[in-house]
Amino acid sequence: MGYDPKNPMAGRISDLGPPKYDTFFPPVIKNNFGKWLYHEILQPGVLVHVAESGAKCFTVRCASARLMSIEHIREICDIADKHCEGYLRFTTRNNIEFMVD
Repeated sequence: MGYDPKNPMAGRISDLGPPKYDTFFPPVIKNNFGKWLYHEILQPGVLVHVAESGAKCFTVRCASARLMSIEHIREICDIADKHCEGYLRFTTRNNIEFMVD
């Protein structure tokens, strides 16, 4: 696609600011965004979120250090690749959440 002088903003890729947050959601979160009925704490560190559609998303929360080595981050990513299709998130309190549907 070339440049269109009638619509200069079409197809424009900007490097200003972070990418939109919802591009990183797991599919179950993306499909049910804003449609969650409730969540339950099954045991400490394990939550289940239930959507209006009946879809469930299990979240496993793990403690982590504030400062981590690259080897530790790679191990965390390997766990996410093996069990969660590569999806994880870091909370504001430096915990790790693995989301599985």
